[in-house]
Amino acid sequence: MRNKMMLVGGVVGTLLLAGCSSTDALETKLDSLAQDVQAVQQGQQMNSAKIDRLAADVAEARASADRANSRLDQMGRYTK
Repeated sequence: MRNKMMLVGGVVGTLLLAGCSSTDALETKLDSLAQDVQAVQQGQQMNSAKIDRLAADVAEARASADRANSRLDQMGRYTK
């Protein structure tokens, strides 16, 4: 009985150690995830830059529209 328990304990211990020693797959997955995170961060930075450019374009368009409205208002005053 004691020999069987020792044998079972040895087999379980060996299996646990074998499972813990195989981290290549885990490291590969971590590297893949790290690359994915980096790609997402780069995409976010590019989107942020595009948003900043769009905000500047919108401000410029708004200023141009305000100037055009002002000119139209002035023209309307002279024709009345």
